[in-house]
Amino acid sequence: MSVVVAVLLGCTALAAAVGARIAFRLARTTGSTPAMAWGSAGATAVATIANVCTIAGTLDLGHGQPTGGRIAISVVTLAVALGLAYLAYDVTGPSIPATGGTPAPGLSRPKRFASAAATFTGTFVILALILPLLK
Repeated sequence: MSVVVAVLLGCTALAAAVGARIAFRLARTTGSTPAMAWGSAGATAVATIANVCTIAGTLDLGHGQPTGGRIAISVVTLAVALGLAYLAYDVTGPSIPATGGTPAPGLSRPKRFASAAATFTGTFVILALILPLLK
């Protein structure tokens, strides 16, 4: 195992643990049961690991240095994923009516974050499905 892969594994484990802790706390603050909060934490950890593994597979870190094309694909995918995640977070919020009345209620903040995270991970899943076609 190369040093790059070992460092990547360590950083992934740390990011998954931090994300799981944040998801657990957000779920508990909204009144979820402990079982549901642990489910949110587990889903966050799995999504974090899936995203990092997809990027590592895209960059082909196990077989030396990545090519310029692989780096470009990774950067574009990351930019698209961030943009779509922001859009998902924004769309699920309260909607402002055109007539100037009171805004319609949107999803709660943790649910908006979950929607953004699912969109972010979904973008990487699509990359994993399309990547073999780009070779």
